[in-house]
Formats: sequence, C-alpha cells, structure tokens
Amino acid sequence: MTSGAAEAGTDDVVDAYWRDGAVYLREAFEPCWIEALTAGIEAVRATSAGEYHWYVGGPGQERVFFNATRMWPRIDAFRRFVHESGIADLAGQISRSTKLNLLWDGVFYRTEGLEQPTPWHQDAPYWPVEGESIVSVWIPVDAVSAESVLGFVRGSHRMGRFQRRSFRDGGRTAHFVAGDSDAARPLPDIDAGVPGFEVVRAAMRPGDCLVFHGLTLHGSPGNRARASKLRAVSFRFAGDGTTFVHRPEGTSPSFPAEVQRAGEAVGGALFPQVWCAGA
Repeated sequence: MTSGAAEAGTDDVVDAYWRDGAVYLREAFEPCWIEALTAGIEAVRATSAGEYHWYVGGPGQERVFFNATRMWPRIDAFRRFVHESGIADLAGQISRSTKLNLLWDGVFYRTEGLEQPTPWHQDAPYWPVEGESIVSVWIPVDAVSAESVLGFVRGSHRMGRFQRRSFRDGGRTAHFVAGDSDAARPLPDIDAGVPGFEVVRAAMRPGDCLVFHGLTLHGSPGNRARASKLRAVSFRFAGDGTTFVHRPEGTSPSFPAEVQRAGEAVGGALFPQVWCAGA
C-alpha cells in the first residue's frame, strides 16, 4: 500500500508501470484533497462552460454521463491540486522524465446506476500530441467496485495502435469519420476474454488512483452502483519528448490550429510546465 503521491513513485511502481502500462496506487492522496476535488467536480456539474461531451442527458438533467475537459483555468481546486498535491511529482517520476507539462484535466461524471460504458480505447491517438511519456492519473472521488472501475489491458501500451471508437454509442462506431491508418488494428471483443488481452480491474476508494500510459487500452463498464455516483477526474501530463501532431480528421479534445505546431515540443500557456526533476 502506497501513501503520499510525491513518494509513491518507487522503483517497483515505476517498473510495474512500464511493464504493464498502468498501475493502481492506494491512498495516494489525502482526504482533504479528495474533498477539494469533489467540490471542483460539482462546480463543473453546475455549469456547462468549456468543452463538454454529453453522452447521456444534458445540462440541467438529472440522469447524466458527461466528460468535461480543461477545467483547471476556472476551477481553483484543480489548479491547486496540480501544483500542491504531489501529483506532478508522481507523474514525473513514473514517466522517467526530466520535466513535465500539464496537458489538461478531464472530469467524468455518471449518476447512480448509469451503465453506459466507456469503450476500450487508447488516449493518445485521439489527442493532438505524440510521445512515450504521456501519463494520465485517474482519481475517483467515490468508492468504485471492481465491476464499475476503470480497468486496463496489461501490456497494451506495447501492442501498437487500435482503431478509435466513439464514446457516444459505447464504442459501436468510429469516433472520427476518417483518419485511422491502415496499421490501426480493429478492437477485439475484450470483455469476452480474448486470448492475449488480460484485463486488470481493482476496486478503488477515494484517495486511490490509476496511473496509465497514453497508449494503454482502458475502459469502464459504466456505473453499476444503484445508490452512488461515479465521479472522477483525470490529469494528463506530457513528459520528455512529447510533441504536437496534426490530425486532419480532428482531435478530442480540440484546440485552435495555431497551438498545434506539428513536431514542436509541448509547451506554452495552454500546456504549462508544472514539474522539473530536482527542483
């Protein structure tokens, strides 16, 4: 059991991350930080400013599943969390980087018993960035059973690229009209127990986190709990060697074309540096 985000990046944890593509950490964040994140998530729920993706329901509706990105510029709790909780130290250590930039945050909100899944997917192919040191830290603020938790496919960060599926229909259709290369593999029916695709899921408590690589396959069956919400926030970081890439079909989330300078290192006001080794 690991306690304290800044001290959680032990050699064993880093080795497990690079071997498996993801690692669950227990009690990485103190209750005061989870309370602050919860308040921030509910502030996001109360408004609809910024980039929101509504998969079920919409603004003002009771039953919802949505994802909102890049909330840190207006949610003070998220800014403080990035700089003061130890999360940047953790992501920097795990990515084996010398410096770290914040890409964005993502709020995920499912009301009670809302089972629409998050389809199996890799993050980086949807995004305007490329690199081996892209790290996400997923933090639930509600207790999550193994039946509802975000799981991952062990070693999938070394399996190449998979076709990008839509979140709006649970993965039944393509996310983009065009853009997947011929080398992108179709996703098998992972939930059916495909040989070579070992699914890892572990129940999580508030304060735990899942840290995963930008190419790790991950997904969730939805919120199967009838009496509790499933609320979580992810913080996405870019370590050494991460560069912008141009995707003519679009990206999710999207950014103005002038900040997507193909081949240039991630940086600038939209993607601030938040950690430096030894600082």
